[in-house]
Amino acid sequence: MTLSRLARLLLLMPLTMTLLFAERPVTYVRITDSLTLDPGKIEDFFSQEVIFNVFEGLVRLRRDRMEAEPSLAVRWMNKEGGRRWIFHLRRGVRFHDGSEFNAAAVVYSFAKRIENKAGEYASFGRFFPYILAVRALDQWTVEFVLSRPYAPFLLALVDQRGKIVAPGSMDGPRFAPIGTGPYAFSEWNKGRSIVLTRFPRYWEEPAGPAKIIFKHEPNVARRLSQIKNRSADINLIRSAKEYDELLGKPHVGIVSEPKLITFYLGFNCRRRPFSLLPARKAFAHLLQKEILIKTVFQKFAVPAGGMLPPQMPGFAPQIGQDEFSLEKARRLLEKAGLAHGFSCRLYFSEGQFGLEEVAGAIAANARRVGIEVQCVRTPFENMIRQVQGGEPDLFLLGWGYTGDPGVFLNPMFMFFPGDAGNIMSASPEFIDLLAQAETSENADRRGELYAAAQRRLHEDMPLIPLFYLNHVLAYSTRLSNVHMDPFGFLIFKDMRLEGN
Repeated sequence: MTLSRLARLLLLMPLTMTLLFAERPVTYVRITDSLTLDPGKIEDFFSQEVIFNVFEGLVRLRRDRMEAEPSLAVRWMNKEGGRRWIFHLRRGVRFHDGSEFNAAAVVYSFAKRIENKAGEYASFGRFFPYILAVRALDQWTVEFVLSRPYAPFLLALVDQRGKIVAPGSMDGPRFAPIGTGPYAFSEWNKGRSIVLTRFPRYWEEPAGPAKIIFKHEPNVARRLSQIKNRSADINLIRSAKEYDELLGKPHVGIVSEPKLITFYLGFNCRRRPFSLLPARKAFAHLLQKEILIKTVFQKFAVPAGGMLPPQMPGFAPQIGQDEFSLEKARRLLEKAGLAHGFSCRLYFSEGQFGLEEVAGAIAANARRVGIEVQCVRTPFENMIRQVQGGEPDLFLLGWGYTGDPGVFLNPMFMFFPGDAGNIMSASPEFIDLLAQAETSENADRRGELYAAAQRRLHEDMPLIPLFYLNHVLAYSTRLSNVHMDPFGFLIFKDMRLEGN
């Protein structure tokens, strides 16, 4: 080999190594697998964080405040006080199968879900209860007609259930996950991993990493080990214990950001003893939220009063300041005819260290007033089905991932008239306050109504808000520009993978 050829080879080596690292997959280890990749059917965070990178909606949430900004629609207007919404669509956008995005795709995406909103698309139906019709005015213009004025509609469209899918993708026996997002679906080895690949014809700047692997690893120790030995790149930290174990590692970066998530203790109000309001209220006096949250989560969560998190209009910090008092709890149990106590089951999903600690603390305090609480750890993929089926007496769940307080409160509880499947309960006054807010276009007035709704919710007490959680993320320092959207979904397209 001549000296000049060797010199050229040495000059090319750094570029070759950089390209190799750029094409290396980014591996994200998670406590559980997704339940679905069909946007209209989602009920869980782990499905949404994959869908977020594959599909897009007409609008998306701004990163700096609770406002919608253009995505697949470039502009919009509403008429008749919010009963009709007209969207002008972005041109030149392609689906992952090469087909063109246009008004027909928007009509298809919504019409198929509306058609089955009482069945397989019930989750969509709870978020979009008032859509009467979706029609194309021309190839690039779509009109939504609602059954009533609905002020939260624009922010409701930020939700993953409003994402646009390729025409035909919902026609077969299996949903075909074809969207317009920066990543295309590649493969799903259920219970193990989901693989996404960079979409080269994406309408914005192409994504950084070429491949993303969402890897299912329920074991906490193994997840931490993979971050430490660099066989994985990203892990969502779920407890102070995990944080302490990774803090200070030179090749591990940590990001902590408050997200729109509230964790709560829910009651099965369909059957005794929690069909009795005093029994539910007794638990409000068995919680030492400040001490409990500080002990379990340190600075990564704050005690919750109302259901709405601090970033949201309608946040009411003065709600839910119930005194810890065993005596008050006992008096309430006596009022309910439960002076001799009772036994019940508290469900929480496995793989989340913090929730197990919270469940144990609740059970310990309940035992002091004669209540025997059996803590049941269950796989996350079973949790929602078990709750909806009315299996637990008590349950620990988190809720969020929406930008509008009305959407945040309403579909969570399924407080729609005639919904016999709802295991929690609330008064007609609560439902009326939400309805008033939905029809008000005055932002300040809506905030007042949502605060009043939370006060009413505290009186009805179908649940007790426990804490607002930060998302804490550990990642390999090979990655740069690592951040999340306001809901806590990783924005993989903005990441850059270095060769260090």
